[in-house]
Amino acid sequence: MNARNIALAGFVAAAYAELVITLPMISFLLFQVRVADALLMLSTAMGWPAIVGVTLGCFIGNVLAAPWGSALLAAIDAVLGSAANFVASYLAYRIAWRKGVRHMVAAAAAETLVVSVIVGAYLKYLLEWAFNLEVPVWLSIAGVIPGSVISIVLLGLPLSMLVSKHLSSERGKNRNV
Repeated sequence: MNARNIALAGFVAAAYAELVITLPMISFLLFQVRVADALLMLSTAMGWPAIVGVTLGCFIGNVLAAPWGSALLAAIDAVLGSAANFVASYLAYRIAWRKGVRHMVAAAAAETLVVSVIVGAYLKYLLEWAFNLEVPVWLSIAGVIPGSVISIVLLGLPLSMLVSKHLSSERGKNRNV
């Protein structure tokens, strides 16, 4: 990665972590709308800097803001949440990198599915261990899906389309110089 890409990854990581830290009341627990997940879709427009940024940002945000009452549970959430973000954003990158709107919509659907299944599956255990709350895994996954649709599809897809349009116009300007 060159210096520009490292700076972009750092910016995305900081933005992701900041959104998690400032909005913990909606970023955790059974029914969540993690606004920071809108940044996952940036992988379709920015590539590796966004993938690295959302992975690192999730780790930092989950370590610092997790409501589990235990450093061990926060670490589990940080590692597994970061893994979910990495898989989802890398998959979206592979699906839609510079391929157009239809591929971006497919990427958003793939990210929503990956995040909902991975986070929902381990969230069941965090809720049980932290709060002695037994929730079936299907309900845990179902609780994450609506928030993922809001964050990734309704917020992240338009954001990614806007950034992609801006970056493609910048590439066009640079070729003409």
